Amino acid sequence: MNIGILSMQKVMNYGSFLQGFALKRTLENLGHYCEFIDIEQGKIFPELKRTPFFLLKKGWERYCKRDILARLRYTRLFQKRFSNEFFEELGVNRHTLQYFDVVVIGSDEVFNFAQRVPWGYTPQLYGKVSKASKVISYAGSFGHTTLEDIYHFGVGEEIASALSVMSAISVRDVNSFDIVKRIVGREAHIDIDPVLLFDYKPYIRSISRKDYIIVYSYPNRIKKKEEIIAIKKFAKKYNKKLISIGFYFPWCDETVIPHPFEVLGYIKGADYVITDTFHGSVMSLKLNRPFAVLVRDSNQQKMTSLLSQFNLQSQIVADMNSLEIKLLYKIDYSSVNKVLKKAQIESLVYLNSHIQ
Repeated sequence: MNIGILSMQKVMNYGSFLQGFALKRTLENLGHYCEFIDIEQGKIFPELKRTPFFLLKKGWERYCKRDILARLRYTRLFQKRFSNEFFEELGVNRHTLQYFDVVVIGSDEVFNFAQRVPWGYTPQLYGKVSKASKVISYAGSFGHTTLEDIYHFGVGEEIASALSVMSAISVRDVNSFDIVKRIVGREAHIDIDPVLLFDYKPYIRSISRKDYIIVYSYPNRIKKKEEIIAIKKFAKKYNKKLISIGFYFPWCDETVIPHPFEVLGYIKGADYVITDTFHGSVMSLKLNRPFAVLVRDSNQQKMTSLLSQFNLQSQIVADMNSLEIKLLYKIDYSSVNKVLKKAQIESLVYLNSHIQ
């Protein structure tokens, strides 16, 4: 069958690339032809508008530092690699189909409109898709969007109507499950992120490095003095180099802008991983690495849901004084992998049964 994937595939983010690639290849391995569908421009609410002031403030916080030249250099390299290499490899601009047998919405935060995204709020992401015989979602997430946000912006009825059209609804976290149940009256299927579902072993590019800690975050996220001091103190104590993937942090020893499959190699070879992102946690548990998680307000819902599913709440760093304890804690990956195997089987059953 011809399948369309409606995701956030054009976001310059390693997690977005890896989940998009994984879902596409999973569907292709089931015998289908897949193409990505562009997100339609939606309504921009005044409160969530990317105003010149917002963009200026964001740029000021990110770049107006003493090391502005280094920050700009790494940002340009990051954007260039995604635009010229990674997006092309993913096939985000390949559009040959005019009609789809099935459209799969997901994964990623496809339902999270209460943020300053360029496309705003569009019913398309909730199931109102034209030129498709059937629409389902897979491991979609409302991110930090809450039921209160939905009612505040007056889109509850429209979202409920769009979701109701879907033949099957799949989410990846408890918050999203609860929202769907409240506004649609249906219990969504909870599935794992495509990165956890897909067998990435043949694609991982090995890295010939030793004695390092991976810092996987986004620009200007790890900036509190106590966080930086604790991370540097741990690295110095255990004689490890701090390597940041994708984004420049002046307190790290090195910044790398690798291919997404090399990112997996860096994670696999790391002695420890420190992250405050969902996919940083996903890659760490998938590759069975010692890791510690700094939970942010923007990802608390999906992060705690993920870690709870795999009984890894122990890796959340609530106090930076506990960072060393969290990183040295011996995770029972035999139990984690059993949970993952079961979840993989259930997620594949979901996809297979609702695509046929």
